[in-house]
Amino acid sequence: MLACFDAASKRCVFANQRYAQLGGLTVDQAVGKTFTEIIGTEAATRIQPMVDRVQSEKIAVTYTRSTLTPNGVERWIEVSLIPSSSPELDRTFVMITDISETRRSGERLRRFMAASVEGIAFHVGGVITDVNPPLLQMLGYTVDEMVGRSTLEFVPPEAQDRVRQVLQSGAELAYESFAQHKDGRALPVEYSVRDFDWEGRKQRLVVVRDLSERRAAEARIRFLALHDSLTGLPNRAQLDDQLNFLIAHCRELNASFAVFFIDLDQLKRVNDSLGHSAGDLLLSGVATRLSSFCESQTTRHGTPWLARLGGDEFVIVLPRADRAASHAFSALLQSTFQLPVDIDGRIIRVTASVGVASFPDDGETPSQLLKNADAAMYLAKSVGRDTTRFFDQSLAFKADRALIIEGELDHALRHDEFELYLQPEVSPDGKRILGAEALIRWRHPNRGLLGPDEFIPIAEGLHLILPIGQWVLDTALAQIPIWREAGWTDASVSVNLSSNQFRAPGFTDAVLNSLSTLGLNGDCLQLEVTERMLMSENPAVAESLNTLRNAQITLAIDDFGTGFSSLSRLRKLPIEKLKIDRSFVVELPGTHSATAIVKSILELAQGLGLSAVAEGVETEDQRSCLESLGCSAMQGFLFARPMPAVDFCAWLRALMRGDSEGCSERKLVGSP
Repeated sequence: MLACFDAASKRCVFANQRYAQLGGLTVDQAVGKTFTEIIGTEAATRIQPMVDRVQSEKIAVTYTRSTLTPNGVERWIEVSLIPSSSPELDRTFVMITDISETRRSGERLRRFMAASVEGIAFHVGGVITDVNPPLLQMLGYTVDEMVGRSTLEFVPPEAQDRVRQVLQSGAELAYESFAQHKDGRALPVEYSVRDFDWEGRKQRLVVVRDLSERRAAEARIRFLALHDSLTGLPNRAQLDDQLNFLIAHCRELNASFAVFFIDLDQLKRVNDSLGHSAGDLLLSGVATRLSSFCESQTTRHGTPWLARLGGDEFVIVLPRADRAASHAFSALLQSTFQLPVDIDGRIIRVTASVGVASFPDDGETPSQLLKNADAAMYLAKSVGRDTTRFFDQSLAFKADRALIIEGELDHALRHDEFELYLQPEVSPDGKRILGAEALIRWRHPNRGLLGPDEFIPIAEGLHLILPIGQWVLDTALAQIPIWREAGWTDASVSVNLSSNQFRAPGFTDAVLNSLSTLGLNGDCLQLEVTERMLMSENPAVAESLNTLRNAQITLAIDDFGTGFSSLSRLRKLPIEKLKIDRSFVVELPGTHSATAIVKSILELAQGLGLSAVAEGVETEDQRSCLESLGCSAMQGFLFARPMPAVDFCAWLRALMRGDSEGCSERKLVGSP
């Protein structure tokens, strides 16, 4: 579109058809009109400054503006005002280009760039031509600070070689690198680069994706994979890596190190009484204290390395430690637990049982060292807690044996390898049977007859004690009709309960169902519990005991005198019998203190209206002493050893016939 205007009159002296049509005129109508009459007053006012500049400076001026066609369609035009080249400005040429399509494409591009949540930049030959707001926000710059500058200025020096290589290659690809924030920070980003044709020239489109959040999330995942979420300490996975590194390092140097396996003694009590949130505070406090302790023990060989395995278990790895150094370190470690821990204003003293294993003597792999340190820790617990024990091979033998038994117990239960043994409770003269205690033995196919001490603690840990305990109860009750037929009309059997069995849901119902199945009343059953089981303040304990007692089942405390009975608690519970522990009986009559204790227990039982049975009576002197103290029921090898159910029935029949010699221990009746 072309036109020519007289500079003085501002009237059109020439116009081609397309220019005239722009104003809705014919060529004849356009010629002779002023530019105001052709384009309208509003448009003329808007472009007047450009016209004035052409006239005053005698230079060409280009500008863009929108206009409406005669039918109301908006179009964008680029207008160039060009002065005549004669010495005196007498003509101004107007050249107009329709840029509507280009403008619409640009608008679409700008909308796309503005709408994108990712950074976008265009560059030609490495010089930035346009950027979008998300990229400006990401890097902290303004448009003017980025457009016209080299892309490499916004890349950290250490990443420029890679970016320059991509620029030079012209490859279309996506790759991870870094961008530099205005404040100097290097941001992890992903660049996606491709060629882009715009306005007839080739440009490079770069999409910049900020990877900061993803990298932070990945770092968090890596941290959680290697650290304990509660305390922030290294976890088992990182501990294994550390142990593998130390093992390889110490092999090269022919050196040793020690592993300290730490188990807190009070966590369960804190969780039960104050709640698990208090337990977590305790663990965090202990972790902080142990971390400080390890820092204080730094030597030229390094700092002791602390990890948490989970629960109340921690591990410290002491580098380059021989036996003497390990003993000295263990004493300092135990001293860290002497100060109490403050948990939300509650002062709690926490102790620890610690087991120690050394490389290479006690293990050459992480699993061996941890297993053996764990075994030593359990020994520390078994001897009273709050102490340290070092691993030796006898512990390894016991641990391996326990592992084997653990794998065989379920098989034993399913294949009827357990046997019921019975030991009678009798009058002091041994002529009258007062009850029978049910005991369990395991007829192992390879190792022969095993006593309960060899497998019951393991069964407790596996929760197999529940089906095993039920087996003992059912098998023992099944003997009652047999004994009644043999003449023991008021036959009763006593069954020991484990703490897990006693606390199991539905336990009382299971006992009552066993009686009902055999058509028996509760008066033929006595259940033996320990003092510790009764000392819980849980109302469910008293409720269970009362339910059993209401069913006429006798309740007895086994091994009385060795626990922590509260007399006020004892008199509130429906207990009817105390069984005096054998550890007191064995010292009769020679030890004054044992005699005094047994006498006190007998007097206590009488005062509370309870019966009492002395366990472990093995000599005539013991029997005589107990009888003189007023004990009316006894149990022990002097009268009969534990024996299989068949042998017990034979022993019972002999007793019922009055054949006291036939059922006397002096004739070694019964099995060991």
